[in-house]
Amino acid sequence: MAEEQRIWRLHSRQYLGEISALCFLHLPPHLSSLPYLLAGSGSQVLLYDLKAGKMIQSFHVFDGIRVHGIACSLVDCREGSSSTTTVSYKIVVYGEKRVKIFNLRFELEAGPQTQQAVGVDLSLVHTLPRFSHWVLDVLFLEIKSYGSDLGECRQCLAVGCSNNAVCLFDLSSFSVILEIQSPDRCLLYSMRLWGNNLKTLRIASGTIYNEIIVWKVTSQTSLTEDHMRSSSLYSNSAGNQSLQYNAVHICTLSGHEGSIFRIMWSSDGSKLVSTSDDRSARIWTTYEEQYDSVSGNKVIGPVLFGHNARVWDCCISNSLIVTAGEDCTCRVWGLDGKQIQVIKEHIGRGIWRCLYDPNSSLLVTAGFDSAIKIHQLHASVSGMHKKHDGATDRFDGEGICTTCIPNSSEHVGLMDSKSEYVRCLRFKCEDTLYIATNHGYLYHARLSETGNVKWTELVRVSGEVPVICMDLLSKDPSEYSCGINDWIALGDGKGSMTIVGVNSDISSPEVSFTFTWTAGNERQLLGTYWCKSLGCRYVFTTDPRGLLKLWRLCDASFSACDDSGRTQNATLIAEFLSCYGTRIMCLDASLEEEVLVCGDLRGNLVLFALSKGLLLSMSAASTVKTSPLNYFKVAHGISSVSSISVFRLNCNQVEIRSTGADGCICYFEYGKDRKTFEFIGMKQVKELSSIQSVSTDDLANCNYAAGFSSTDFIIWNLITEAKVLRVPCGGWRRPHSYYLGDVPETKNCFAYVKDDIIHIHRNWILESEKEIFPQNLHLQFHGREMHALLFVYEDVLDQRNCNGGLLDKSSWIATGCEDGTVRLTRFIPGVENWLTSKLLGEHVGGSAVRSMCFVSKAHKISSDGHSLSGWRKEQSIVVNNHENPCLLISVGAKRVLTSWLLRSRSDEKEEKDFQECENGGKDQKSSVGLCPSMSFQWLSSDMPTKSSGTNRRNKIKGLPTSDVTSSNNDTKSKSVFPEKEEAGSKTCLGNKHEDDWRYLAVTAFLVKHEGSRLYVCFVVVACSDATVALRALVLPHRLWFDIAVLVPTSSPVLSLQHVVIPMHLPSEDKTKIGSMYIVISGATDGSIAFWDITKSVEAFFQWTSILHAEKFIDCQKRPRTGRGSQGGRQWKSLNRIVSEKGFGGNSATKKAGDEDDSKLLHATCGISTKLLDQESSMTDCPQAANGALIGMENINSSPEICEVRPIHVMKNVHQSGVNCLHVSEMDCQSSGYDFLFNVVSGGDDQALHCLRFCLSLLSRDLDSQIWYPERTKSTIETENTQKFTHYSQNQTHSYQIVFFNHHRITSAHSSAVKGIWTDGTWVFSTGLDQRIRCWCFEEHGQLTEHAHLIISVPEPEALDARACSRNHYQIAVAGRGMQMVEFSTT
Repeated sequence: MAEEQRIWRLHSRQYLGEISALCFLHLPPHLSSLPYLLAGSGSQVLLYDLKAGKMIQSFHVFDGIRVHGIACSLVDCREGSSSTTTVSYKIVVYGEKRVKIFNLRFELEAGPQTQQAVGVDLSLVHTLPRFSHWVLDVLFLEIKSYGSDLGECRQCLAVGCSNNAVCLFDLSSFSVILEIQSPDRCLLYSMRLWGNNLKTLRIASGTIYNEIIVWKVTSQTSLTEDHMRSSSLYSNSAGNQSLQYNAVHICTLSGHEGSIFRIMWSSDGSKLVSTSDDRSARIWTTYEEQYDSVSGNKVIGPVLFGHNARVWDCCISNSLIVTAGEDCTCRVWGLDGKQIQVIKEHIGRGIWRCLYDPNSSLLVTAGFDSAIKIHQLHASVSGMHKKHDGATDRFDGEGICTTCIPNSSEHVGLMDSKSEYVRCLRFKCEDTLYIATNHGYLYHARLSETGNVKWTELVRVSGEVPVICMDLLSKDPSEYSCGINDWIALGDGKGSMTIVGVNSDISSPEVSFTFTWTAGNERQLLGTYWCKSLGCRYVFTTDPRGLLKLWRLCDASFSACDDSGRTQNATLIAEFLSCYGTRIMCLDASLEEEVLVCGDLRGNLVLFALSKGLLLSMSAASTVKTSPLNYFKVAHGISSVSSISVFRLNCNQVEIRSTGADGCICYFEYGKDRKTFEFIGMKQVKELSSIQSVSTDDLANCNYAAGFSSTDFIIWNLITEAKVLRVPCGGWRRPHSYYLGDVPETKNCFAYVKDDIIHIHRNWILESEKEIFPQNLHLQFHGREMHALLFVYEDVLDQRNCNGGLLDKSSWIATGCEDGTVRLTRFIPGVENWLTSKLLGEHVGGSAVRSMCFVSKAHKISSDGHSLSGWRKEQSIVVNNHENPCLLISVGAKRVLTSWLLRSRSDEKEEKDFQECENGGKDQKSSVGLCPSMSFQWLSSDMPTKSSGTNRRNKIKGLPTSDVTSSNNDTKSKSVFPEKEEAGSKTCLGNKHEDDWRYLAVTAFLVKHEGSRLYVCFVVVACSDATVALRALVLPHRLWFDIAVLVPTSSPVLSLQHVVIPMHLPSEDKTKIGSMYIVISGATDGSIAFWDITKSVEAFFQWTSILHAEKFIDCQKRPRTGRGSQGGRQWKSLNRIVSEKGFGGNSATKKAGDEDDSKLLHATCGISTKLLDQESSMTDCPQAANGALIGMENINSSPEICEVRPIHVMKNVHQSGVNCLHVSEMDCQSSGYDFLFNVVSGGDDQALHCLRFCLSLLSRDLDSQIWYPERTKSTIETENTQKFTHYSQNQTHSYQIVFFNHHRITSAHSSAVKGIWTDGTWVFSTGLDQRIRCWCFEEHGQLTEHAHLIISVPEPEALDARACSRNHYQIAVAGRGMQMVEFSTT
């Protein structure tokens, strides 16, 4: 009875999606100089404190209606006790045909520097009646109360609707006091109201005819009451007078060639700005006396061209105009129509809203990607109409100065070969530069607060030859030795190295020592590098051929102190020769991990061993020549590697981060035990074409990226996705240097050389003096619609969480988007906002992600495919999760299939923090941020090559043919997967239309090969050409194989699910004899089919038992997405090899001791010459999905893909497509069957369908070879039962499947059902009606609805749920945004 009395409820949580409305809350000037911000997102209103840069609170204002606009009016401001101030506002929120009026009241408490909100309350005052047309704008007005001798005014609300009418409401009684229709009756796309009262009220209406109608409301005295009654207009009696209001046309503004999306009035009503579908904005002057209201003259205003897509929003101030468009740019214009500034920091479908506050110069932009960006425009932008060409984006307090080297004044006129110019420059700190010239001089330049530069000549290299390279090592004050704090290494054109020790912390810098030695041949010394981890005793030099030399310097600081005059020298202790013979551009080393990593000019990474004994040994032994320990080819494509950082992950793993001229930040992992060098992941900074370095607190979390975009130097905030600084400088080829402080928004320096002038941009402001802008107030998310969503979790992480806290209820959600991106987002109950969202990667070519699945369990199988003696039913058949790889698989357009591997381990610092959390050393609030960061590494991507035909993948011969029949190899179909013969012509996939097909659904399971490290992930994918294929990903070799095709499928499959069923002999010990693998599919014709793929899986494992993994070369090491490193000339050359030789390629790694390059056809393809000889003798050689040939003598040369027939098809389950499908296992103890499953589905017919199927093993009399069922009677059979028996031809096992309890809810939703989930007890569904409905399984499998909720996600596409506890569920819905809903008992 207690269970029946429970009340289950749905609780709506935060929506993460597009921002559709913005409004400033201006505080009284004595309280704050910055306003608060209200933002509408979905059905919620978010309140932000711009001073603190954080969200204060969110409020749910509508049910399923998106907030379109917000208006506010200050009501009261009262000083309270204890330094508190109470501020009240009247807030109007409108969306679609609804308008609600609220009171917003919050208390401000005086803080150290500003007022802080300590209490916020939003209370509903009134809901206006539903309008017959959409509401486009609202405006507060003051109207004089007629008949009042004192002339009192009352506050009213004007509401403009899409039928070009305005309604006026009295806010004291909420009654309609005026309703007036424009004389030009037409439908509108936009409307904007302006004025303080009825007399000054002006209405600008953007019509569907691409025109703007400007009109006003006027009054006239009516003498007779009969005339007042006969008028259709509103009349208000006051004594003997009555006022009649009518609409007066002012003018019609024509010129736009598209729909008018937004109109904004200037503060004085003299101008208005309009934006349109024609990608332009226009400025109009609206002085009323200029127009003839009768003739309706058409006026054409200035045009603002610059956007390359539709312009959604605009705002205007006294000095500038701001527009925001679909091209994700926000553009600032002068009133003369000249473009001043372009801001591009959003992604996706565009910027919906922009808002500008002239008092604080704050510009707010928000759009589809959920981000709210705050910028502070410089006074030169916000206070003047125009800006000189070539001006720089600057902050308040930034200093810009120019200077020249001292000797440049001696030369007059154009520069020639004898002129002195800058070759290298380096920032030491914000006010100190070191400059080296072509005449061999080294200068010290100190910048003053006034912009003056004090020059000091330090040294001149011997021979007066030009300085080719320079590097600077600055020590911390605690590391100073004998006053030496700067170590400068200079390499000149004669091949000599010069080390200079400088004491620069005094008013006049002094040279403590200098010494020179020959480090290479003339014109062969191209680079010199310090390594901070090795200190000042070691320096590296490089030459053009990839030779890296390590020099040990004598104790120069000691010698300089004793002033004994001893000759300083350097000893060559090691040479490192790159296997690529290309110049080394950057390096980093870890003395503790004894590893050295180098990056070269062609994007390759080379890893060397760097032993402590080599560094610490003082013996004068011969130079040690070191070969590469491992390497990674084309890590950044053909683009140069610009920086490398090495980070200790744990005792056996080292993580490496590299940046390059391809605009990518790449992460790699080096395993010391197995000597593996693997690609982990990468981040593309699309705003930068070349990344020079990243600024970060640790290696895993990058905060800022500095680099170039075309000719501009840019500092980019990787957390807020905002531009910090932009300086036009001519590009990266000119000598340049930069220095970033702890807060780069307010502390940054950049210097570059143009001609003979050094331009220095310095912005160094204390944090207490200025707020940090730009800011990102709201989490940036996908910029387009999402089609796939699922919870990602692992038992290992759950067990480590602090019991009873927030951590055990936190969730990670993976989402796939229309733009091809896959993100991982974290939700924590009780936290006001979503915690974090990070980009995992992007599909090749940005192809849309249509479906995803997560594989967290691995099932064991023996080498012969089925017999596993000694296994018990009571024992888990799942591999230990600590060793089990967890995979995330996504599929989508262009038949792209991408897999990621879960990296569940955390570094040693996180382990220590977790121990403190568990021991109570840290509070619960701080421990939320210490949860081990769940992250994935890219594993493999697969897609058909454009030049390939039908035989471009691995194909396996010899699979069984009971219900698996062999397909014809000579078929003329060009599809990747063989199709049934009768429909081959309809679904033929030719090269011409190759990209038209897309994957629609995916499901996968993982199987462990007993006795080996081999894992196989079996992936079932459904394609839009009505094919369903079984594929295999062999791990750890990352090789793809086509195994079977599921036929016949007359219609495309929209949803897939699978079940893995362990099979045991009917004896007491329950010996396991294998597993059954059943796939369930739902198609567009409304049918649900069941497929047994067990024989194909077992046959593949029999084939892998003779697979020689060493014959494969792991050639797919890096995703081919993005630009430069993934789509440059290197990849094009590989594609030519694909078409000519019949195989493709990608980047490759190679361990030391493997075959040299002479024995490989191409390093990136990894094909041995010996294997190519075998290929020539084969008719159709099996080949790897990405190009690695298989050299196996035991495999026949004629591989085949097999066909699997369905074991049962249920037709007409839905009247149209089966959009979603989910299956769950139930307790079968009382059923009389071995296994019991629930299958629920939802379709376009708005219906839900549920059924149950049972499976029981049939035993066999070994003497008579007769099969008989173990149980002859079921305790749950009903009249609605379909029963049949399926037998296998190999006679290893047979089973019986019973389908029963078919239940259908015809109108479960009022629109198409898009997502469904069940755990056998509850069913959660969602549809295009924006509802989540919760159903409970009753007796005989019937569904009863218990609760429903209207969600904020428009057009839901996917649903997933997670059982947090017995009485608590988390439900996530994705579409145009994402929302979390919790379902629990009260």
